[in-house]
Amino acid sequence: METVHIETTHNVALHYEVATIVDRGIAVVIDWLLLAGWTIALVMLANKLDVNVPEWLSIIAIGFPWTFYHLISELWFDGQSLGKRARNIKVARLDGGQPGIGNYLLRWVLRLVDSMFFLGAVVILFNGKGQRLGDIAAGTTVISLKQRLSLSDTLLMELPEDHQVTFPEAMRLSDAQARLIKEVLANTSQARNKAIDALSQRFRPEFSLHAELPPEAFLRTLLADHIFLTSR
Repeated sequence: METVHIETTHNVALHYEVATIVDRGIAVVIDWLLLAGWTIALVMLANKLDVNVPEWLSIIAIGFPWTFYHLISELWFDGQSLGKRARNIKVARLDGGQPGIGNYLLRWVLRLVDSMFFLGAVVILFNGKGQRLGDIAAGTTVISLKQRLSLSDTLLMELPEDHQVTFPEAMRLSDAQARLIKEVLANTSQARNKAIDALSQRFRPEFSLHAELPPEAFLRTLLADHIFLTSR
């Protein structure tokens, strides 16, 4: 399984599994089926109502979704189309930042080129980072979320009702910092321990009262306190 190295804005190295070309292909098929279903439904509705739909309206009702679906869905669903959500994959920036409209726009503009003669699939196979031409231009790739879902989704439920807060200052953590801690703890690559040590060193100066905690225990406690304090 190919992996990609992403350096976050906190200088923490994370390794993600690149989404397989099979997962990406299935996601594309799901998206196509959804768009085809929309088109068929509109045609059947117009025929059933026996309505003479103006040509310009037909072009908008059918052409707009086919043209802008991927751009709008990735903007709306944080790097995922409905097909990508079904396959637990998403768009991510290689520099660790949050993909913006510029990144999504570049991927969308070059989608047509990538679709010609399966050029995108060929580039993905030989690129080594799971990138089609649109990804290369945008500085993005598509990663798999499957390995990290269970931990990040269950952290909140694992907190006991009588949880004792160790770091009251944990409330000051931003959502982005809390998500980063979740990502590092849930990462299963060989670089996991190094990432935990690096992130622990990043936050320890602000919580020096309990500096004796081991790195992983420190991060887990910090995250648990943040979740507990912000969910009350």
